[in-house]
Amino acid sequence: MKHVIAVIVENKSGVLTRIAGLFSRRSFNIDSLSVGATDNPDYSRMTISVHGDRDTLEQVIKQLSKLINVIR
Repeated sequence: MKHVIAVIVENKSGVLTRIAGLFSRRSFNIDSLSVGATDNPDYSRMTISVHGDRDTLEQVIKQLSKLINVIR
């Protein structure tokens, strides 16, 4: 099943690496990834498209929320 995750992150170097590493450790393949600026220059919005079942996806979302640079 295809899922799209939208994440607001701090606009700092290394954030993309941390998030990609999280997906890699969970053996998730990122189908597409888009990063763009927000109204606040301190934050960026990441839109990630992935395939996977709902239980695994919920676990990844929980892990994403634990990362320091993830705002919401």
